[in-house]
Amino acid sequence: MGEIKSTLDLVMERTRHLSLSDEEKTHQRKEDFRKRLQGLLQRYADGALTVEDLREKIKALQAELKVDDPMVAVTAVAGRMEPDRDNRIWLDLLAVFAPAVCGSLEAALKVYRRQRDDSLWEGVERLRRRLAQDHGISGTAVAPNPHKDPECQAQLVRLRQQAKSRLAAIVDEGSQPPQHNE
Repeated sequence: MGEIKSTLDLVMERTRHLSLSDEEKTHQRKEDFRKRLQGLLQRYADGALTVEDLREKIKALQAELKVDDPMVAVTAVAGRMEPDRDNRIWLDLLAVFAPAVCGSLEAALKVYRRQRDDSLWEGVERLRRRLAQDHGISGTAVAPNPHKDPECQAQLVRLRQQAKSRLAAIVDEGSQPPQHNE
């Protein structure tokens, strides 16, 4: 009787001669680094790691996986920032890893929050006008919820997406070497 081979045996037999290029290996190491870094960042967010512990673990991980690009970690930290949340822990961490971008990130978050507050206020006023015009409801006790207004919701989603894009752009700009004009 013939030998029955597992799927894994068949795959291994057929791919025995294949190997990854140096570029593919580098990409694979960076991806592995990014995934494992997310676990470290979560432990930091949970308070299980201090900034110094995190820095040491990231250095060890970079050495283990031979990833020498410090911006991978900075980009991962900035990616965890949410415009609607308190980002103090991430800003404190970026102050250690990439102090040059912290001021710009904080300014972008402040601009977003001001735009969000303005949009919510406009939503409240728009809903008050609608209630008065359509239903004759008015007065100081009327407190419309702008989060229930589809127009306001769409505006908030747009603002949030713009803010996330701006945060990413700030980190990208901070990772570029200075341009020398000659």
